[in-house]
Amino acid sequence: MSLIPAILSEFALPGDLRSVVRHEGGHINDSYRAVVGAGMTERTYLLQRLNLEVFPDPDAVMSNFQIVTSHLAGAVRRRGYPQPERRVPQLVPTRHGGVVVRDAQGGVWRLLQFIEGTRSTRRAESVEDARGAGKAVGQFQALLADLKTPLAETIPGFHDTRARMDALQAAVEEDPVNRLAMVSREVGVILSRREEAERLEVLRDAGRLTTRVVHNDAKIANVLFDKRTREPLCLVDLDTVMPGLVLHDFGDLIRSIATNAAEDEPDVRRVAVRSHYVEAATMGYLEEAGNFLTPVERQHLGLAGRVIALEQATRFLTDFLEGDHYYQTTRPNQNLDRARAQYAVYEGLSVLG
Repeated sequence: MSLIPAILSEFALPGDLRSVVRHEGGHINDSYRAVVGAGMTERTYLLQRLNLEVFPDPDAVMSNFQIVTSHLAGAVRRRGYPQPERRVPQLVPTRHGGVVVRDAQGGVWRLLQFIEGTRSTRRAESVEDARGAGKAVGQFQALLADLKTPLAETIPGFHDTRARMDALQAAVEEDPVNRLAMVSREVGVILSRREEAERLEVLRDAGRLTTRVVHNDAKIANVLFDKRTREPLCLVDLDTVMPGLVLHDFGDLIRSIATNAAEDEPDVRRVAVRSHYVEAATMGYLEEAGNFLTPVERQHLGLAGRVIALEQATRFLTDFLEGDHYYQTTRPNQNLDRARAQYAVYEGLSVLG
């Protein structure tokens, strides 16, 4: 953390740094919560160092970020949403008018205004949470439905399920850290579901699904709720916003609210899918997104959750086989537990149809 005061000094801040702590959250970027004060006034900011292994083109990431947040801010104001400043992540400029600071080691840092009075949750704690998360995802897509400015593909093939399956197969064949013997059963089961996992791509390639601007990581953990009213305010973690399928976002929403078990729950018997939460999230989503969805998109909402659960299980398992270099881990076998839990979500969603 010794580098952080120097990094923060490069941003246009209204005061001096008073405290900084690590901000626990996503698996990818390093995040810190900083409090800056002048006299009796204090403001909180979120400082993030981009993971350049995941995002090798940070300029493209930040260009997308600026395009999307600018469009969202305009759309929120035009539609008359209350407290518009709390409904869109806002970047803090540098003292030189940019949006990132590069350190001597090549690290890329950005600073966001911290949205006060909010909460996030890794799991839906109530049916109201599930419905609210559905509304947030649907609203996000609806607000961006008329965005015409082209966006870069910050992670090529992010929801390319064929490529994810191919990567798993390659990891199996190479077995770079000698873990295959531990997971041969899981590998066989997941690869046997390949046809279902690729169905959305088949529909897209046939021209039956429309490519739109979507979040691409629309899990409930990326929804901010108002602490007092419990109203959903916005989606955060916008680094993966780029062209994609709305069904991928909906699928990510469903697989993230379907169970109360932790994403890395080691006992798959505890990964039970809650049908009433799935129904609530779907209703909330359709309230906001229903006007622009095509009949084919509506028809395949049920499939979407299963596809993303399979895809996520594949990604976790691949990372485990490759030595845990993509997702941050805090204990041995965490990515394996994540993969098993996601496959259990897939099985539970399959029962719902």
